[in-house]
Amino acid sequence: MHTRGSIAGLLLGFSMTVGSGAPPPEPDTDDELPRVVLMVNRHLEVRGFVEYEDDNVIVVRSVHNEVESFPKARLLQVVRLVKPRPGQQGVVVLRNGQVRRGVILEDTFEHVLIEIEGIRAKLVREAVDHVELEPTFDERYAALKASLKPQMERQHLALCRWLLEEHRYDLAQVELRELLTATEVPEARRLLRIVDAQLALQQRAAERAVSGGGPPDPQDRVKADRTAGPVYEQDLLPDTIITHDDVNIIRVLEIDFNDPPKVVVSPDTIRALIEGYATSPLIPAGQAGRTALFQADSIQIVRLMFELRARELYPQIQVISEPRALNMFRQRVHDTWLMNNCATTRCHGGIHAGPLFLHRRHSKDDRVRYTNLLILERLEVNPDWPLINYDIPEMSLIVQHGLPRSEARLPHPRVKGWKPIFGPGRHRLKTAALRWIGSLMQPRPEYPVDYEPPRLETPGATTAADPGDGGDNHQPPGSRAPR
Repeated sequence: MHTRGSIAGLLLGFSMTVGSGAPPPEPDTDDELPRVVLMVNRHLEVRGFVEYEDDNVIVVRSVHNEVESFPKARLLQVVRLVKPRPGQQGVVVLRNGQVRRGVILEDTFEHVLIEIEGIRAKLVREAVDHVELEPTFDERYAALKASLKPQMERQHLALCRWLLEEHRYDLAQVELRELLTATEVPEARRLLRIVDAQLALQQRAAERAVSGGGPPDPQDRVKADRTAGPVYEQDLLPDTIITHDDVNIIRVLEIDFNDPPKVVVSPDTIRALIEGYATSPLIPAGQAGRTALFQADSIQIVRLMFELRARELYPQIQVISEPRALNMFRQRVHDTWLMNNCATTRCHGGIHAGPLFLHRRHSKDDRVRYTNLLILERLEVNPDWPLINYDIPEMSLIVQHGLPRSEARLPHPRVKGWKPIFGPGRHRLKTAALRWIGSLMQPRPEYPVDYEPPRLETPGATTAADPGDGGDNHQPPGSRAPR
C-alpha cells in the first residue's frame, strides 16, 4: 500500500518506517504529487493529483479540488504526466497514433509543450495520449557503466563508441584508458587517438579564450586536418578486416575440383610435402615417381595435399583466380545487393547497424568482401535462424529478410525506409543467392582465420557472436577432396 509522494519519497518513507517507526513524510505542495489523467470511459476523463494508490484503487483530487476513488480494473487507462528535466528528450504519442519526438518542455493538464528541431509546438491535452521520457545522458551513462562486468570488452567498447557519438570526449578518454588497461583492443587504441586529438584542440581553444582570444593558430588547423577535426561517422566504425593471406587461405578451402581456379604450388612446397608425408602410400616411393610430382599440374598437387590433409602447407598454395563459389558471392551477392541494399550507412553499414555490421568502405577490395563473408558465416543474430543456412538455403536469414514481408517465414523487422531486396521483378537475385549458398564447400571447412565479427549494438547488450562450426573431419561428397 502506497502513500503520497514520488517513488523516491516512497522508498525513503519505507526505509524510515522500518528503521525508526516514524510515519513517511507527506508532500508539502501539489507540485510533489503525481499527476494523472484517468480515462474513466469513452466520454469521461478526470485530471488531477494522486492522493492515494495501491494495486486495486486510485484516489485522485481533481483540478476542481474534488476527491474521488476509482477501481483500477474499471478504468480504460491511467495516463501519468511526466516532469522532464531541462533538455530531456522524449516522445509524445498522439491519440491518432502519430508520434512526435523532441525536447519535452512541459506536460500539463492542458497541453504538452515540445521543441522539435528548435521549433516549439503546443499540443492540446485532448490530442495527446501520453508522453514517454527518454533517459538523460547522465542516467543512461550511469546505467550502462553499472551494467559492465569484468571481461565484457565488447560491451565496454560499445560504451566508448557511444560516448564519442555524444561528443563526451572527456568520459570517452577515461573509459578507453580503463578498457586498454584491462586488455589490448586495437579499435579502442584507434578511438583513443581520436579522442586525445579532440581534447587537445579543445584545450588550445580554451587557452586562447582565457588569454584574450586572437586569431586561430594555423598550426591547429594543420594538426586538426591530420589527426582530429570533427568526428565523422566513419571514424566510429570498426575498420579491422582480414589480411591478404587470409583471403588466400579462404580461396584454398573453397577450391572445387570440378571447376578449379588457377593455382600455383612452388617446388619448395612440393619438396616439403614429400618430406613430411614420405611414409604415406599416396606419396610415390621411387625417385621417378617423386620427380614426376614436380612436373605435375599444380591443381593435382593441391588435390594430393587435401587427400593427405597437409593443412600446414595450405597457406603455401597460391590461388591466382577466384574459386567459383567466391566468384558468385562477389558478382551475384556482395557487389549486387548486399552493399547497395543492406550495407548502406543508414542500415547495416552505419553506426546504428545493430548486431549485424557490414564493412562498406573499399567494398571492392577482396579483403573487405571476404571479411563480410566471414561475418555472414560466423555471426549469430538469431540462434534459430543462421544468416546462411547451408542445409536449407531458403531458410537463410539473409534470404528471409530480403523477401517481402508477406512472403517471408521470418520477415525483416519494421524499419523506416526498408524495402525488400527480392521484391517483384527481382526474383532472379534470390535465385542467384540460393545458387551461391549451394555452391559453397560442404561440409563447411573451418577457415583458419582469426577474426571476430563486430557488433554495433546498443551499449550494454550482452549477446555474443558465435563462430560457425567447421567440417574438417567429414568426407565431402563427389569430387571435392577433404580439407
